[in-house]
Amino acid sequence: MAASSASASGECRVLVVSPGWIGDAIMALPALQLFREQKPATEITVLAKPGLLPFWELHVAPQHRLAAAGTWATTRAILRGGFATAYLLPNSVRSALLPWLAAVPERIGCAGHWRSALLTQVVVPPVASERQHQAWEYAAVLAPEAQSLPAPQLNVSAGLRANVVQRVASLQRPLIGVMPGAARGPAKRWPAARFAEVAITLRAEMGGSIVIMGGSGDAETCAAVAAGVGAGAVNLAGATTLGEWAALLAECAMVVCNDSGGMHLAAAVGVPVVAVFGITDPARTGPLGARCRVVQRSTTRDRVVPRESAEGRAALAAVSVADVVLAARDLLAKGMNHA
Repeated sequence: MAASSASASGECRVLVVSPGWIGDAIMALPALQLFREQKPATEITVLAKPGLLPFWELHVAPQHRLAAAGTWATTRAILRGGFATAYLLPNSVRSALLPWLAAVPERIGCAGHWRSALLTQVVVPPVASERQHQAWEYAAVLAPEAQSLPAPQLNVSAGLRANVVQRVASLQRPLIGVMPGAARGPAKRWPAARFAEVAITLRAEMGGSIVIMGGSGDAETCAAVAAGVGAGAVNLAGATTLGEWAALLAECAMVVCNDSGGMHLAAAVGVPVVAVFGITDPARTGPLGARCRVVQRSTTRDRVVPRESAEGRAALAAVSVADVVLAARDLLAKGMNHA
């Protein structure tokens, strides 16, 4: 949706450049929610990759969504928006270049990739250990005075929920979600056979059905888990829109997953989440919410994990089926299961 001159004056019209990955976008939600709360008269347009626009339709903070296309087409769209300020959440050069080319008067973001000259205000991320989560970096840009961050909030419409409920009407409840994929590759993917073992164990204890979810790129891994579980499992990988995926997660009693965008989506809709981590540091990019458990054996932790990492794969292999089942039982025992 192109930004348009609406009721707000130019001074109250801002552009927020979205992170490019769904997990990062979800970690930016607390800061954007605070920004909207602190500046209710400000008209917010989010600039995002086309594939992320359906995600931003699930959030109430932005009034407009603008698809990032080619450099010059996007620059012209930003120029037409008449924005007073651009808040740059990614650290890429391109995210700063586009508002610069469009002559947005104020361009605020963290330094990164030699782009400081394109910014009018360079933000220094917090260094305090209790604020090392990536969500605080976005808060430094959008809500620098924040003392605490709210949980991410998504608005899954009644229509989406109704469609999903009808789609899984034949499945026995409760629904146990399994997401064995991860966009960052093998270094973040716990073995499919272990996901299948966990699913079989949880279904034996809880009853219900196993719903395997993911994007089209996760099809092979999800198919392997479905084959391992056998009867009682349905594989919906690549068969849902992003909105339907969120609605389906909200129908689950629990979700077991890798460190992934799906993990953040599940946490954002409020479902109890058990996430398997290798060497990624959950203190930096873990799921946001009290209804989440991270299962991790490695003491070596990093923020960025290469797609192919022998250390990452070994750390994942060290997490046992029993570890994950125990975490799931702990969530259920504390009364956090879906009502």
